[in-house]
Amino acid sequence: MKVYIDSANWLCEINLLGYSMINRYLTENHHTIVDDPSKADVIIINSCGFTKQNEDGTVSLYWNLLSKKGTKTTVILFGCLIKINPTLCSSLEVQTVDFDEGDKFDTLFYTNIQFKDIKPSGDTKTVDDLVYRRTIVHPTKILPIFVSRLMMPFSKKLRRNYQTIIDNLVSKNKILVEICRGCASNCKYCVIKKTRGGIRSRQIPEILDDIEKFYDPTKELFLVADDCSCYGLDIKTSLIELLYAIKKRFPDLSIDLDNINPYWLEKYPEGYIRLFSELNIGYATIPLQSGSNRILLDMNRGYDVKKIQDIIRRLKKASPGTAIYSHFILCYPEEKFVDFLRTVHSAMYFDLPIAFEYSAPKDHTGSKMLNLRSRFTRSTRMLFFMVILNFTVFIRLLTLPSQDKHDVRNPRNTAVL
Repeated sequence: MKVYIDSANWLCEINLLGYSMINRYLTENHHTIVDDPSKADVIIINSCGFTKQNEDGTVSLYWNLLSKKGTKTTVILFGCLIKINPTLCSSLEVQTVDFDEGDKFDTLFYTNIQFKDIKPSGDTKTVDDLVYRRTIVHPTKILPIFVSRLMMPFSKKLRRNYQTIIDNLVSKNKILVEICRGCASNCKYCVIKKTRGGIRSRQIPEILDDIEKFYDPTKELFLVADDCSCYGLDIKTSLIELLYAIKKRFPDLSIDLDNINPYWLEKYPEGYIRLFSELNIGYATIPLQSGSNRILLDMNRGYDVKKIQDIIRRLKKASPGTAIYSHFILCYPEEKFVDFLRTVHSAMYFDLPIAFEYSAPKDHTGSKMLNLRSRFTRSTRMLFFMVILNFTVFIRLLTLPSQDKHDVRNPRNTAVL
């Protein structure tokens, strides 16, 4: 068959890994990947429902491809949106395949290998060109780097550091290996538990074998998970034990960590500080979500902001070459202006703070969760956040030394950004 694959969110590592797995599955079963949807027998849309914007992007991509497909072309919707918004998915003319329903692919494509035998690992060489060819990344929509972009013509260093940010966001030139799926937390706003289930960790030897298959010392190893920090809770091990096992077998690899819940930083601070000082951690995402303990309590996040700020300072002292990203949810229900200001202040502790505007879960009927801020409040707070953090990030990009991402000889003496 001729198959066209597209994604609704190239910035999501889980989505990108799913694309890589589907691509390898089709290739190993002797099907052809085509670049023109009008010539495809099957169109596969890798969906996303992380935010309302991502959901709308999936629907937009669907209608765009529907207008181009042939009369006999089958459309398949894959990914997390299927469980996040099943009502929406059922209204579309598609066959749906969830992450755990790969056997549905086998009814159409199986000739040599079943989907369950495709390991959740890969590298980005098959998608690096696709990302840049198909997708125009608009980082200024969520990233406070407009000022940096404006000043790039005047600074070569700024241009290099900015490009490194974009390469990290789209996972360019990386090895992707899933270490676990699902989450052990119960955050009130999050849909991960609903879509991906509880924590399911892979065994360390299996992960090491996957890394071996795609090993390349010029690439960064990206450990993909809904929450890296809760790895191993279900199999009596830990992320720290896994990382030291990776270091022992692949000492020259730079490692990127996806989503370290601050709860686990607060619980095991010394272990993480030692980890950052002894391993080559290229960058890590630590989603603080809010700078207000009152809001965090309502979110059911379970950690103290000041303690996390202190740990972030210690992590950066232990490993100044590690870039630490963070996510923040703005305009959460009941967020007061003072809570918002605390979030802005907390964002300054990170190298790259990424802001998302809160959108209510589809199935939540609680009156408190529906008490959303007005459109004016949401717009002004997002604008204020972006303006303040634009200058903070601009200064960081100018003062941080540039790093050759492929130079692993002395990684902690230079900065990833």
